[in-house]
Amino acid sequence: MTEPRRWPLHPAPIDGETFYSWLRRIAACYGTDLTLLGEDLGFTLRWSAPEDIDAAAMSGMIDVLAERTGVTPDRLRQMGMAGWVPWRRDKSAEVQQSEQRPCRFPGCVRAAMSADSGTGRPPEYCDNDGHNRAAGWRARHRLADELSGNAPDEKRPVDAARQRADDLYGQVAGMAPHLVQQLTVFIDELRIVADPDAAEVQIESVMAEADAHIAAATARTSRAEHAGSQANAERVEADAAARKASELAEEQQAELAVSQHELGNRTHALDQVTAELVVVRSAAKAHNAQAQAELSLLREQLVTVRTRVGEAEHDRDDATARAEAASTARAAAEERARGAVARAVDNAARAQRVEANVAKIRGERGHVRIVHDTIREEVNTLRGNLATAIAERDAAWENTRRERTHLDQRVSDLRTTQVQQLTQLRDEAADLRQDVREQRDRADRAHPTAQTDAAAMKPAR
Repeated sequence: MTEPRRWPLHPAPIDGETFYSWLRRIAACYGTDLTLLGEDLGFTLRWSAPEDIDAAAMSGMIDVLAERTGVTPDRLRQMGMAGWVPWRRDKSAEVQQSEQRPCRFPGCVRAAMSADSGTGRPPEYCDNDGHNRAAGWRARHRLADELSGNAPDEKRPVDAARQRADDLYGQVAGMAPHLVQQLTVFIDELRIVADPDAAEVQIESVMAEADAHIAAATARTSRAEHAGSQANAERVEADAAARKASELAEEQQAELAVSQHELGNRTHALDQVTAELVVVRSAAKAHNAQAQAELSLLREQLVTVRTRVGEAEHDRDDATARAEAASTARAAAEERARGAVARAVDNAARAQRVEANVAKIRGERGHVRIVHDTIREEVNTLRGNLATAIAERDAAWENTRRERTHLDQRVSDLRTTQVQQLTQLRDEAADLRQDVREQRDRADRAHPTAQTDAAAMKPAR
């Protein structure tokens, strides 16, 4: 079983404090009012006067307050009407209250005598012999006469009162003609109020004014509806423009994707050509190195051959002197020289072929460089086109976003204006209907009242 929810802070009741005052102090302590405090308790505290709250302190509310505040139910009951009204207390409380009832004699502070039995009217005066009803009446009137300045007649108060009543009757009789005249004017005004023709005229006037106001309200409503229709049309146009801008952006996005795909293909081709160029350069370098090596070898052989040729010529010169002795040797030397020359010629032709191959490789390398430069220019061109397309796409998206924001704001403003105008027109129409209803109610109430007054006047005549 859960404990009841206690209030963390509340002031304790003061001796003699009423239920309403204590609840007000609790509400002020929490910074709220009696309505919210009652809703937290589960009861409605919307009475018009504090006495109603003190009188309506039900047992259920007292039990809930006892759980929330820790104050005993008996203490809470003493703060309400049931805690001090005689006919709602028990027998012991009635006896205590009768014992504490003061004496009614003016100026006496003693308690009234207690009742001998439980029936009948309880005594109102104390045990003093001079404090009774007649003495109390004389004392009260003596004090009143002293305040008003009149000489009291304590021996025959009834005759004195009759004399004063006769004097007042003469004054009233003198005022009667004036009252009759005022009553006649009052009756005439009531007849005008009760006249159905006058009421019909007023109703027609009110209805005409109401029709005029309703017509004006209808015209304003029509204008508001027209404005709303125009706003809807503008919104449709804005949506169409937004869709068109979106389609344009999608087309540009597609073109950009195609350009990026082509750029990827060109980049792939450039990579392949670059790889082939690297391979060709490597092969050219290898062939060039091999040709240079062969050329160096051939040059060395040519030097050797030339040296040998020189030696052979020297030997031939020497052999000429010994022609006969060295004819065989010269013929052999010439034969070796011719073979050497042939080999030298072959080596020279081979060197020329190597130089031709080197020139060809150099030409192919220049062509590859030209192709590479062309591809690089195409890549740069594609990159420029890609940047331009991206800039155009961003500009289109920005324009579309700006137009959509502007159109959304305009549509929102038009909707707000339309709602405000419709609300104002509804309020005016409701006020007009309320005015017409009140006029009709007043006319209906005035008509039966006039008929009743007319029926009452007939017997008097």
